[in-house]
Amino acid sequence: MLFNLGLLTALLAVASASPLTPTSESSLARRNEDITRLGSVGKLLSGGTKFGDLVFVSGQVPTLNNTIVPGGIRNETALCIQKVGDVLKEAGTDWSRVLKVTVLMQDINDFALMNEVYSSMIPDPKPARSAFEVGNLPVALVVLFV
Repeated sequence: MLFNLGLLTALLAVASASPLTPTSESSLARRNEDITRLGSVGKLLSGGTKFGDLVFVSGQVPTLNNTIVPGGIRNETALCIQKVGDVLKEAGTDWSRVLKVTVLMQDINDFALMNEVYSSMIPDPKPARSAFEVGNLPVALVVLFV
């Protein structure tokens, strides 16, 4: 986890620093004004962010009223896809424009069941996708990132 956070910090530093044009406080303030926060997950999280034509959706967990949706991996996958779709809609786009999806699952043996729902709900052509087993997901069987 520490490595990933370090990598993220390094990438952000590279992306925001330009050797050709110095960054002033006023240009940073203008850039921050151009960022739109999407959805509301709570005090610490947003559903995603939009900057220009780019949309970044936070990982979505299958909860309703702070409770995991009943019905197992199929219902959890469907709710995650719906919640991502809601954030995309708020950003003025939809699933047809998504380039990459990452699926985290407690048990990779649920892949076929998750894939049935995913295949039926995501439009063709499908975005690039990775799926991983993450045995210690804190609350759900599946989490979707776009």
